[in-house]
This record gives sequence, C-alpha cells and structure tokens, in this order.
Amino acid sequence: MHSFRLHFRFIRLITSVLLSLGSVCTAATDFDKDFSTWQTLGFTFHDGETWRIKGAAQSRFYDDSSYLATWLVSPAVEYKFHPNLDIGAAYLLEDVRSDSCYDYTRLNIFWLYLAPHWKLNEQTAFSMRHVLGYRAIESRANNWVSRHRFALGYKLVDWGALSGIGAETELFYNYYTDRLYENRLKPLKLNFSINDYVKCQLYFMLQSKRFGSDDDWRSAYVFGQALSYRF
Repeated sequence: MHSFRLHFRFIRLITSVLLSLGSVCTAATDFDKDFSTWQTLGFTFHDGETWRIKGAAQSRFYDDSSYLATWLVSPAVEYKFHPNLDIGAAYLLEDVRSDSCYDYTRLNIFWLYLAPHWKLNEQTAFSMRHVLGYRAIESRANNWVSRHRFALGYKLVDWGALSGIGAETELFYNYYTDRLYENRLKPLKLNFSINDYVKCQLYFMLQSKRFGSDDDWRSAYVFGQALSYRF
C-alpha cells in the first residue's frame, strides 16, 4: 500500500506537469467549448520478436458531436530495433470536412517514426514517439510536419478489468509555416483489459489548434474511445 501511494503521487506530479504544458500551449486560446467524440478501432495482425504489423480506423465527430468531420484508416509496420526502441512507418488516408460544406478534403500522409520506451519500475512506464510526416493535401500545397508525443503509464494490479491509467501530450509542428500548430493533451487515460486479445481505452483530451495563418488557438474537448484487437 505504501508503494502504491508513492507511485500515485508520482503519477499526480507528472500529470500536473502535462497539464502545465497544455496551459502554456493554449494560453491564447479562445475556447469555443466544442465537444467532440473520437472512436478508434485498432488491429494487431502480427506481433513477433522482430516485426509488428498493425492497422487502425478512426472517426471524429465535431460541433458538439453532431456531424462526422473526419474519418481515416492507417496501416503501419514496426521494427523492434532495440528492447527500448521501435522504428515504424505508416500510411494514413484521411478525409476531412468543415461544418460549412459537405465535401471532404482528402489527405494522403506518410509517416516515419521513432518510438523509444522505458519501464521505470514494475508498474510505471515512460514512452515517446517522434514522427516525421509528409502530407499530400487535395487541391492545396503539400507540407512536412512532425509530431512529438510524451506519455506516462501506470499499471494497476487487482483492479478488475481496469488494467492501467496514464497521461500524455503531443505537439505538432508544421515546417512550411515554421510554427507549432496543434497540441493534444490527454490528462487522463483509462485502460481496460477485456481478455488476452481485446483491450479498450477511454480518455479525455483537450485538443488545441491554430488553423491556416490564424495565430489564435481554438480548442475542443474530446471524449475518446479506442478498441483494439490482437490476433
């Protein structure tokens, strides 16, 4: 019990740091108080000693979850280069629309990423993912972007289906405009283990973003659900 209290204080400290990061990134935000819901379905088709093959599909509902604004599919392959480092590549097909039109804009995105990860102790893990991506956007100028995610997870024992909690933040940088343009802060993630092959995650996210040449940050409150299957 004493060890659990120490770990809980550690988790609370890191979470407060992540919240501080989010407040810095969204200090100039004009909150529109939009409530969004994101649904993700993931599959791990192969997870061997060296290679991992997986894929995901996602839908995003905006404007108080009243309409489908984005859908995407993304196959990926990962090479387990080191016990503490995965190297991956992914292709992402994404359709996006605004609430002022019915037509979708198509994006073809190609990712290369490094995903280092460490176990701090038997229950606590820290991970990062650094992504370099090329976005080919329909009828618009293509551009290079990078994403940088920092996450902390804590494994729970004897909590029933609830197997872990976590927090993370991810920063997005556009090399064409030479600026940070998005931050996704998840102060709370709840991980559930349905069985050996099916996992579920529920999370709350503050998504802050600058659109086009606008310097103002706009934010959405996101409730997300992710269901993953391992074959």
